[in-house]
This record gives sequence, structure tokens and C-alpha cells, in this order.
Amino acid sequence: MAYQGRPGEWGGDNPRQRQVVAMPTADEIGTLAVRGITTFAKKNKVISFSWIWGIVVLLLVGSGTKLTVDQARQYNHIMSTIDLDAEFAATNSYAVALQNYRASKGWFSCDSLCQRNKAHMERARAQLDDIRAEGQARMSDAKKVAGLWSEVGVGEVKDS
Repeated sequence: MAYQGRPGEWGGDNPRQRQVVAMPTADEIGTLAVRGITTFAKKNKVISFSWIWGIVVLLLVGSGTKLTVDQARQYNHIMSTIDLDAEFAATNSYAVALQNYRASKGWFSCDSLCQRNKAHMERARAQLDDIRAEGQARMSDAKKVAGLWSEVGVGEVKDS
């Protein structure tokens, strides 16, 4: 038995006021989807164009362009000049200096030992920042050789 409604509900007392909702059949769902997509595309032209443009670019250069032998050689040469051991040593030095500073720091004061550890920690941090900045500059140079749309550039964007 169909729901008749309670007295006082909309259309509950009068059967002619009831609203009937027809559910779409299986063969109408595709038509409804296409109609909804076209309506959205007509109302939001910029969003639709940007989405389609992104799909086209992804299909054309989705995995990036292949590096030439010369580009690969230059890229690998520049990347091999980055001193990872120096960055590792500077990171460890900074971690030790930071730990020593935190261990010697009091709640409300910092005596001469604490001040010395703080200065050592700041020097270690500055050295680490310099080494990292140099490494970032070299990586930037290597990426310029490879290019934004190369497999290296596209791979980095995918990884981030």
C-alpha cells in the first residue's frame, strides 16, 4: 500500500495535490548525464576549457619528453656535483649543536655555557642553510638543462 500521508501534511488530505516523481530508466541515465555535462559546460566555459586543456596536455606530454643524450649527460654531471656528504655532515652537526643547546638551556635563563652552545648552534644552522642553498641552486641549474616538460620535470611534479 502506498504512503497516504498524515492529515495536515502537504498533499496528505487531497490525493490530487500529491507530487509524483518518475525515476529514470536505465536507458535514460546516459542521456541525463550527457545533458547535465553539456549544461555545466555551457554555464562554466572557463572551467570546462581548462579541464579539457589539462587532459590534452596530459595525453600529449603526460610522461614528459625524453632527454637527449647531451641533456642527460649535462643533467647527470650537474647533479653529481651536489655534495650530499657535506649536507649530511652539516645536518648531523646542527642536530648535535641543537641538542647541546637545549640540554644547557634553563627554564628562564641562559648562562655562559648556554650562550656558547646557542652561538655554536646558530653557526651550524647557518652552515647547513648555505650548503642546502648551494645544493638547491645546482639542482635548479640541472632542471633548467632538462626543461620543465622533460621526463625529469614532469616526474618531479608527479612526486610532489
